[in-house]
Amino acid sequence: MNQDIPKKPVSFGIFISKLHKKWAIGALLFVFVGTGLDRLSVIILRNLTDSISARPIEINLVWMWAILYPVQYLTTAVIWRGSGFTGMQWFMGFRYSAYQSLYEYLSLHNKDYFDSRFAGSLANKISNAVDGTESLFEKTLWNFIPIGIGLFWYVIFAWLSDFRLGFIIAIWSIIFLSLNVFFAKKLQKYSYVFAKSLSTLKGSIVDSISNISLVHEYSYISGEREYIEKFVSKSRETGLRHWWISEWVLVTNGILITIFILFMVGASIYLFQHKLISIGVVIMVVAIVADLSHQFLFIGQEMRNAAGYYGEAKEGLEEILKEHVIVDSPGAIKLKILKGSISLESIDFEYENTKVFKDFSLEIPAGQKVGFIGRSGAGKTTFVSLLLRHFDVQKGEIKIDGQNIYNVTLDSLRHAIAFVPQDTSLFHRSIKENIRYSSPEATDLEIKQATKNAQADRFINELPKGYDTLVGERGIKLSGGQRQRIAIARAFLKNAPILVLDEATSSLDSESESIIQHSLEDLMKDRTVIAIAHRLSTVKKMDRIIIIDDGKIVEDGSPEDLLKKSDGLFKKMWNHQVKGFIFDE
Repeated sequence: MNQDIPKKPVSFGIFISKLHKKWAIGALLFVFVGTGLDRLSVIILRNLTDSISARPIEINLVWMWAILYPVQYLTTAVIWRGSGFTGMQWFMGFRYSAYQSLYEYLSLHNKDYFDSRFAGSLANKISNAVDGTESLFEKTLWNFIPIGIGLFWYVIFAWLSDFRLGFIIAIWSIIFLSLNVFFAKKLQKYSYVFAKSLSTLKGSIVDSISNISLVHEYSYISGEREYIEKFVSKSRETGLRHWWISEWVLVTNGILITIFILFMVGASIYLFQHKLISIGVVIMVVAIVADLSHQFLFIGQEMRNAAGYYGEAKEGLEEILKEHVIVDSPGAIKLKILKGSISLESIDFEYENTKVFKDFSLEIPAGQKVGFIGRSGAGKTTFVSLLLRHFDVQKGEIKIDGQNIYNVTLDSLRHAIAFVPQDTSLFHRSIKENIRYSSPEATDLEIKQATKNAQADRFINELPKGYDTLVGERGIKLSGGQRQRIAIARAFLKNAPILVLDEATSSLDSESESIIQHSLEDLMKDRTVIAIAHRLSTVKKMDRIIIIDDGKIVEDGSPEDLLKKSDGLFKKMWNHQVKGFIFDE
């Protein structure tokens, strides 16, 4: 994914709009032409008034300007609709491309990025970034650009009638716009803070709802309400500050517009009294004043909205477009699996200033089944994360079949590894879609064979909708054992040469665990297997047991050899097993 996506809302909007530039250019041209034609109405009104007041009256001239007025209106309306249709294509295409670009970029962040953020908050940030940027550009196209173009033509029209009228509009506009730009900068800062507080609030609510069963089980609704209330209060405070400034913008604009009306109407009447302008010019000035007053009266509100969109977009883009930590190295090639051997050569790795591995080395021959045992925090799961390149080592190399995983593409690396986690995550989609996720091109027949191998076909067929059953958010509609069997079926279907089991049977009851042990044995055949293990039923199937403590290998050997060591750590764990589980305290 392009690492150079702009992080500023305006730059990001231009970047995405270039993908739809023919519609963007078309919409802009329609707005420029339509605004110019629309402002010509004051010239027609001036000439019509002068024609009617002329003595002797020229009725043909009156009729000409009278007919031209609705023609001008109709032409302007048609052109504006042209801007609407082209703008529709631009902004709908904009949303499509922006969502795709941001989701793709977001999805390529490393595991640590997602572990430290609310999922709901990240979804909200994508929406804020897309909606905020699109709305900002819509406001610019249909509000701010017409105001700017209209102001330019009004200054020209007034100046040509009498330079003093044009001078008043020009000077007043400079003062008015300068003050509003000053306020807009203030609003941007508060809009950003407000958007950030809203994003945190929404993320907290999603987190609370996701764990609502826990809230009910511990009867902690009041405590959770107090927890959420802190974020609601913060959002309210930042929102009030933001709104306070926007209201003062409206007050200031109201005063400036009143002064503008007094000066323009007074000046035009004075010039008419001294026969320096015609009655038509006076009417034109009144029309200009009425139009500008209407537009500028609410420009403070529009700028408040625009500042809000800018703040939302900025907050979302800054969070989403943080630099990727784990990326394909320059010149990365596809991993070529020959046999599936794994080697770690003198690696160093630390996480959050805590050293996990120091000069750690390990060789796993192709096809060997290795069980990792160790206390929590010893480095077992970190080893798997490093193999999958969720993190990069600070020193040393990790190789698969002699190829440094840093020099191969992430896609090819992860395609070569089937991973069955302890806590199985499923999409809120059908069972079939969840299993097919590991091999998108798989046929229905292949999916059914995978579920049969995982001993999952029986319970699936008993469901009312079978393979088309929706599993609920994170698979909540299925039991832990059923979710685990779906994950195992997914691994069967992937058919990768390297298999990683993070205690794949931990969520199963004894009966279910017994049923799928034979399936796991079939799954592990002719593959390099890495199993983080606690169950004896898993450990005793391994060719080799490695006990890790404090980032070091303290015992290494076959289960049989390790059990022969009377004072060995594995022997002690084995003797202290409880209901089939190994304890390492």
